[in-house]
Amino acid sequence: MTHSFFSKDRPYLYLLLFSCLFLLLTFIVVYPNDLRLQSLFSPCRNSGPSVAGPVSVKPDFRMLIGILTTPKTFERRHLLRHVYSKSLWPDKNVTDCLDIRFVICNNITNEDHLTMLELEIMAYNDIIILNCTETIFFDKTHSYFSSLPDLFGRDRPYDYVMKTDDDTYLRLDALVASLRDKPRTDMYYGLDIPCNGTEFNFWIPAPFMTGLGYVLSWDVVQWMADSEMPLDFTKHPEDMMLGWWLQIGEKGKNRYSNTPMMYDFRGDDQEPNCYRHDLTADTIAVHRLKENSRWSTVLKYFNVTYGLIKPSKLHYIP
Repeated sequence: MTHSFFSKDRPYLYLLLFSCLFLLLTFIVVYPNDLRLQSLFSPCRNSGPSVAGPVSVKPDFRMLIGILTTPKTFERRHLLRHVYSKSLWPDKNVTDCLDIRFVICNNITNEDHLTMLELEIMAYNDIIILNCTETIFFDKTHSYFSSLPDLFGRDRPYDYVMKTDDDTYLRLDALVASLRDKPRTDMYYGLDIPCNGTEFNFWIPAPFMTGLGYVLSWDVVQWMADSEMPLDFTKHPEDMMLGWWLQIGEKGKNRYSNTPMMYDFRGDDQEPNCYRHDLTADTIAVHRLKENSRWSTVLKYFNVTYGLIKPSKLHYIP
């Protein structure tokens, strides 16, 4: 008489099925998110954003921020790298908009400064060295703007270009927010001088944006690179001469002055005015931070490091 396998080994079959069922239940309990039943009635996949990771959003605009500095001020550059680091500005809608670089002229005569610069370039690669002379006059600023199309390409790599100084603190979120609704062409943005009817005891050829920090749209930068205006304009204060250049060339007609949100730091012995006053919550940029004590005052006022330092055995901060 012939016996089937199933009737002969039925106890073993039950044991096998029970073991498989036990393993399946264990997997569901331990890894509940790895075994998901898809709805049989769903006609297609959810077209919304995936929960697996952040969605990359194209920034509203791109801006190059050039910080004019000198070879010897490597400690200031180190401070600024920390101040503008992504750890302090975690909002990608801010940091993705910006490319921040230091701008230096190549007449470096001190071997110590050259060595430090070489180390910085190796570590950070955020320095532009131009063929120019370190000066407060317009030739360095002109070299900066006019070199950019050749350095980064003429196919509009940025919407805006900013020139600022290494004694200026920029609140990056406020700066980006203030530019989002601005035109992308023929724009000139900063702190207008003279402001609020202020009179100066020297001749001003044209209204201008003060050198603490101003922004040009890319088309104006490209015009500066291609312009054949005489270069003897480059032997005068840079911010004043830029305003004069733009007036003569009929450029930068979309002008935006950010008084009182861009201003100079007011010292204890200085009277306030339209371009120098106490710190305010709506600040975009504050200038004249020559000493570390002023940087400390500003960073504390804006709570730059508040809540960012995690408790650790490695540092005791009372």
